[in-house]
Amino acid sequence: MMPAMKSAAAEFFLNFDIDRYLNPWIPHNRLGRVPKPISRFLGYRSEPAKEAPSYIQWIWTFVATFLGILLVGAVYKYAPGITAHHPPVIVASLGASAILDYNAIRSPLAQPRNAVLGHALSAITGVGISKLFQHNPNFEDIQWIAGAVACAVASLTMTLTNTIHPPGGATAVLAATNATTIAMGWWFVPVVMTGTLVQLGVALLINNIMRQYPIYWWTPANVGRKARKPKFGEAETKDEEKNTEEPSSDTSRCARVCVRTDHASKVLIRVQSTHPAKGAEQRFL
Repeated sequence: MMPAMKSAAAEFFLNFDIDRYLNPWIPHNRLGRVPKPISRFLGYRSEPAKEAPSYIQWIWTFVATFLGILLVGAVYKYAPGITAHHPPVIVASLGASAILDYNAIRSPLAQPRNAVLGHALSAITGVGISKLFQHNPNFEDIQWIAGAVACAVASLTMTLTNTIHPPGGATAVLAATNATTIAMGWWFVPVVMTGTLVQLGVALLINNIMRQYPIYWWTPANVGRKARKPKFGEAETKDEEKNTEEPSSDTSRCARVCVRTDHASKVLIRVQSTHPAKGAEQRFL
C-alpha cells in the first residue's frame, strides 16, 4: 500500500498536468448547435477547413493586425474608464500577441485560452512582484532584478497552468520595470485584459472570413465525460457487455442479433435466421 501511495505522489509532482484535473469538468464543445452564421465566427467547422492561398492569408494577416492594434490604441486613448488611469499608448506585449493571433493562428500558443489567461496571469504576476520589490527604498536600483523575477515567475505560472503565451513574459516585465505601468498599479491588469479581449474579438471576426480561428477554445484533448476516469465497476461492466455470448447456432433462429440506433433515436433489431429457407425479420422498437 505504501509503495503505491509513494508512486502516486511522485507521479503527481514529477508529471503534474493541471488539465488532468480540469478537463473532466470542462463542458464539451457545443458550437455545432449554434446557428452557422454565428458558429463560423467562433471557429466551428462541420468539416476541416481548407487552407486559403498564401497571398490571401498575407492580405488578411495584414488587415487583422492593423485593425487589432488600431482598435486597442483607440480604446486606450478614448475609453473614459481606461484613460483615467493614464495607460501607455499601447501595451507593447500586445504587438507580439498580434503576430500570433493574426499570423500563426494554428499555433497552440495563439489559441484563446493561452492568449487570454497567459496575459492575465502574467500581468497579475508582474504587478505582484513589482509591489513586493517596491518595499525596498532602493527600488529604482533593483528594477532590473524585479523584471527578471517577474518574467521567471510568469513563465512558471503559465507552464503549470498550460497557458503558455510568449508575449505574457513581456507583460510581466513591463509591469515590473516600466514607469508608466508601475504607476498604474493593479489597474494594469484590466487594461491588459481589455486590449487582449479586443484583439481576440478582431481575430474571431477577420480570421474566420477565409480561415479558421480558433482551432480549439480550451484544449484539443478530451473534456467532460470523455476525460473522466471510469468509476469502480464500470470497466468490468463494459467488459462483460462486450463478452456477452452470442446465441447458440443450434437454434433455428437468432443466430445473430445486431442492434444499432439511427438518427431518429429508434432501435432497429435485425434477427437473421440460420435456416437457408428463411429470410430476415426486422422490428422497430
